[in-house]
Amino acid sequence: MRLLRLLNRLFHGPAWLTFLAMGVAVGGFALCSLNLFELFHANFRLLATYGVMAALDGGLLQLAELIAWGYLALAFYVVFKGCLDGLLHRIHRSRE
Repeated sequence: MRLLRLLNRLFHGPAWLTFLAMGVAVGGFALCSLNLFELFHANFRLLATYGVMAALDGGLLQLAELIAWGYLALAFYVVFKGCLDGLLHRIHRSRE
């Protein structure tokens, strides 16, 4: 519940805070997702080529780390979209 209160304050709090958080979220998303597809492709190719040997040498650990980076990028994207929705809701409400 604490996280929900924090996100609600972030999305519907002061506009400057929402805009600042939106910028941080876009930067985090860009850093986390940079080259992620190519790294996944290289990891799958490594595991497919060398099989169990690559898996035991750290291929599965690397795959788990790539999945974690993907979920972190997704979390940054969700924060960005929440901030965007909060700002757009504020704009639409002021027009009425």
